[in-house]
Amino acid sequence: MALRIDLHVHTSFSYDGISSVGEVLRAAVARGLDGIAICDHDTTAGARAAVRYVEDVGLELLVIPGIEVSTSEGHLLVLGVEEWTGRKLSPKEAIKVAKKSGGVVIAPHPFHPFRHSLGTRILKLNVDAVEAFNSRCITGFTNMLAAAVARRLQKPVVAGSDAHCAECVGLAFVILEAVPTVDSVLRALLEAQGKVEIHYNKTPVSTYLSQVRRGFKRRRSVGGL
Repeated sequence: MALRIDLHVHTSFSYDGISSVGEVLRAAVARGLDGIAICDHDTTAGARAAVRYVEDVGLELLVIPGIEVSTSEGHLLVLGVEEWTGRKLSPKEAIKVAKKSGGVVIAPHPFHPFRHSLGTRILKLNVDAVEAFNSRCITGFTNMLAAAVARRLQKPVVAGSDAHCAECVGLAFVILEAVPTVDSVLRALLEAQGKVEIHYNKTPVSTYLSQVRRGFKRRRSVGGL
């Protein structure tokens, strides 16, 4: 069956996330998504909380547990893991840990200049897919560059909203053929070269700036700055 899945979403478990797990999940359902990957910064706690929330409330939504890992040289998304150990690993070390745990590794916003991106380092990394449609890449140029590199590497191109607040959930998502289980979706991603349908909208600039401002205030309030 065709599933609509946003592969990159944050909750308030991220240091710069605004919306609670419940708000994020309810927004995903309201926007007609079949699934959502919770990828908070350097923690899987939000993903585990989301899995519990869906089970407790009975939402018709597949939660793919994940994490956005801060490696020593840039960020990586790891999907399909509920636990993560190790901080400031090198990208190669993080990929090794991820794959040993059965995770699927995506290079997120790889060429965005201000978001801890891997840049051309991905040319030498064994990532499984490249996020070439990230809603927070406002100009679109870095998404175009990511797509070109994905083609060069012959890696699947995927999309995610990179939402840090509930109102941005679902701005970007993929449609792929799978049954609604985590294993089926991850397998479909691995086999998806040229077969993933992309739906993508940019985060409105006003929303993006408001989100950044609120995230900055939140970091200060929790002692992150």
